[in-house]
Amino acid sequence: MIWLGGLCVGLAGIFLVRYSIERGLLGPTARIALAVATGLALHAVAETLRRRTGEAHPAFAALAGGSSIILFAAILAAMHLYSLLSPGVTFALLALVALGTMTLSLLHGPMLAIIGLLGAYSVPALVSDGSGPAAIALGYSLIISAAALQLMRYVYRGWLWVGLLAGALGWWLLTLGAADADGLRGMYLAALAYGMVAVPSRNWLLQRSVSRAWLHTPPIWQSGRLSLQPLQFGIAALVLAQAASIALGDFSADALLLWSPLLAICLLAVRVDRQLAALPWLALVSHWLSWLLLGLNWSDGSWRLDISTEDQRYFLHYALGTAALFSALCWWVGRGQADDRARTSLLVMAPVLWLALAYILVTGISVTWQWSLAAIALGVLYLYLASRQLQDNRTETGAWLILGGHFAYSLAVAMLFREATLTLALAAQSLSLAWLIKRFNLAGLDWLLKLVLAVVLLRLTLNPWLLRYPADIHWSLWSYGGSLLCTALAMLITPATAAIRPWLAAACAQLLVLFLAAETRYWLYDGEIFVREYSLLEAGINAFLWTGLGLAYHLRSRAAATLQPLYATLAGILLGMAAANQLLILTLLNPVWATQPVGATPLLNSITLAFVLPAIMAYLVYRYYLSAFRRLAGGLAAVTAFTGISLHIRHLWQGSVSIARPTGDGELYTYSAVWLLIAATSILYAGSRNRPDLYRAGMVLLLMVVAKLFLIDMAGLGGLWRVASFMGLGLSLLALAYLYRRQVARPGSEQHPAG
Repeated sequence: MIWLGGLCVGLAGIFLVRYSIERGLLGPTARIALAVATGLALHAVAETLRRRTGEAHPAFAALAGGSSIILFAAILAAMHLYSLLSPGVTFALLALVALGTMTLSLLHGPMLAIIGLLGAYSVPALVSDGSGPAAIALGYSLIISAAALQLMRYVYRGWLWVGLLAGALGWWLLTLGAADADGLRGMYLAALAYGMVAVPSRNWLLQRSVSRAWLHTPPIWQSGRLSLQPLQFGIAALVLAQAASIALGDFSADALLLWSPLLAICLLAVRVDRQLAALPWLALVSHWLSWLLLGLNWSDGSWRLDISTEDQRYFLHYALGTAALFSALCWWVGRGQADDRARTSLLVMAPVLWLALAYILVTGISVTWQWSLAAIALGVLYLYLASRQLQDNRTETGAWLILGGHFAYSLAVAMLFREATLTLALAAQSLSLAWLIKRFNLAGLDWLLKLVLAVVLLRLTLNPWLLRYPADIHWSLWSYGGSLLCTALAMLITPATAAIRPWLAAACAQLLVLFLAAETRYWLYDGEIFVREYSLLEAGINAFLWTGLGLAYHLRSRAAATLQPLYATLAGILLGMAAANQLLILTLLNPVWATQPVGATPLLNSITLAFVLPAIMAYLVYRYYLSAFRRLAGGLAAVTAFTGISLHIRHLWQGSVSIARPTGDGELYTYSAVWLLIAATSILYAGSRNRPDLYRAGMVLLLMVVAKLFLIDMAGLGGLWRVASFMGLGLSLLALAYLYRRQVARPGSEQHPAG
């Protein structure tokens, strides 16, 4: 009731002004004067009640808050609707009301703060017709935000902080469609970030570390050792808002002036609060991605660069200026201080990243060798500085300079060679990173190595949807194979107890599967690895490779100490893929009805590779994999082997396995004889080995053979042929029953009915 009461008081004053306008009761000056008088009178009533009762009751604070909303509305209406006040006078009066409300909130409590100051964010939307300049709205928001920040030095509340962010970013969001705000959003967000750091601590030059009790509150988000403090959350939100502004805007000659202030504040704010050390990296990465998105356009089903020569010049100036800004401020902030991982990494990597982005976007005013030369020069400079730092025993800075030099070198290589080399150049960084982790024991490098692995794996996994390569070169050999080799060597370099070792092992496993799949497709489709085709031959090869790798990982998991869960998971994934692939072979890719060539050579053809060999592999899974999957593996092995043998019979008789060709008597009898032999062998083996599942399968096949002989094979026979056929079948069944009885009669054998 208190919250609603204060809000209703404010709305009543606003709607009183609107009513007088609609009815024409008073002139413009009288309307504004009436609203101001109403607001001041209600403030006086709230203060009188507080003094008489001697307590700061929330109801009095709500009344005062509604009064402040009325005053905000009256001042804005005087400027927007009647032009009675100039923008300068309006801002001065708004600041006076905001400061006055802040002062009164020290007497009335935080209720007045939330109703008066945060409610003021919504006043322009209620009294304005939307035609005012964006600069006024953003300036008004800055005044309210400054007052709220000043207030939080004394009456900090978590909801007040979140409300401040919501109001300030809400006005930024509303001006995204306003053309007159294009040159102001960067300044607006930078001013907000500066205020968040400087106002509560009165650290106007951002030069020293200050204890701010209002930030020593429960974090907004926390998980384990990681937590997100209010100031971190606020500036991170502003950084992401600026990145969105860049991505939705245009290239401009004033880009450095418009967007660099917030970057500078993020770098300088680290001196005030060490908890903000990750924000410069967030600013770098988010701005890098936003400029990349700005330069890309979706056209003809793909992303393409479409940047004019003039815009390329604008961005080149911006990239050079921003790289210099990051380097200069990182160096200046860290003068006389010990090595800091976040600052040092940013100092080294920012120029490399901006150089890479400039190479991507600026294509029309330069040639490749110029960019490559610049990258090599940067790498040489880094390696020289690294040697100096290591001589002075500054291992942290030296390690990062070595890393930056390697990145610069890889960038130069990627610029000079074809697209596929870029992946290999990135994968090569895993070697230097692994060596740095082992040599200097820098745990923070683990995340960079994980990032490199993620980029390489994502690029190679999604290659069919990202890039196209010419088929005239064997690019998969060095792109996939080279990346696998680099990652494997990196795993060997890192200590066995290193936390990054399981990541490298997992990356090697996936790269091995990708490499084998890529090479298979390269040789099957004449270098067209990403052709939209999946043949029976390829499916058979994959079934063999995936099953073999899955069993290898399963056996490795039994001997592994620390990586046992990883190998077990990989084994399950690969064997599941192999099983699904074999089901695809038995159904959609089955050459009986699918247009899949099997070859003309008897036995040595695709049938053996797609059916017989996978059946053997499935049997190995039955023997050596987890007991819970034995029945499934055994059944798949039996069905696959039976299908493969039957297809071989048809291929021997017909030279093809197509179902369209008629089946002769000789072929029918061959099926019956071979199936009967398989059934008899299965039943006899099951009896000697106590395999009830195999016994049942053999009996089912035997019944199928008998049914086929009665209904199909002997249906057209007559005379002595019919007598001989039935006599042979009967004697065969009796002999089988006799042999089975002898098998199960042995000691330790399980008795099964002969049937």
